Amino acid sequence: MPIASIPRLRQPRRTRRGDSVDVFLLVPPHVYLGLVLATIVAFLFHAFVGRRQRAGILYWPFGVGGFAAGALMAAPLGATYLMIGGLPVLAALLGCILGVAIAHVLLS
Repeated sequence: MPIASIPRLRQPRRTRRGDSVDVFLLVPPHVYLGLVLATIVAFLFHAFVGRRQRAGILYWPFGVGGFAAGALMAAPLGATYLMIGGLPVLAALLGCILGVAIAHVLLS
């Protein structure tokens, strides 16, 4: 079989570096850190306090919301202890614990 009869494979289209936008780079790293910490707190709370099997899934939105509320309320209150990259971790963790405690009261 001559080489000329072998079909040529298409080369992938190359894009310039600025053509594609990586979505994960648009979100700041402290948002990812907050989501991870809130998830850990919510599921640890479920492991130690939760009574129902599916309650862990229900604790998670309250944990993330409490974490965000705690982080947002830290600046006006001046509670900027234990800052990691612009994220007031101590106040946010307290907000997360308060959020999952409220969820526990509502779900019981």
